[in-house]
Amino acid sequence: MNISTEYGPIEIDYDPSSYKTPHAAAKGMYKALRKLCAELGMDPNHEVFLCTPDHSEYMGTGRNWRVVWESGPFEWAVGASFECENNPYWFTEPYYSFDLCFVHG
Repeated sequence: MNISTEYGPIEIDYDPSSYKTPHAAAKGMYKALRKLCAELGMDPNHEVFLCTPDHSEYMGTGRNWRVVWESGPFEWAVGASFECENNPYWFTEPYYSFDLCFVHG
């Protein structure tokens, strides 16, 4: 998936059409972002997080699966959300510009 950011396009090894549930889609994005994070010289163990619906609800972002990459390119989640908008099973919403929520469609 190629997404637009303020600093130009970035390639994420992620195909949103291959997932049928928000949980699977979020886990796939989490794995892809960890890979990209490491390729960019960052530590994915400290930079990329997968939040369960319980944790997301506790944090005030609603009951959804959420992937967070605060150190990623500015507004990466906005661009990623546009690339995921045609899935019939789930949809995405960026909460801020650095976290992407996966919700049942």
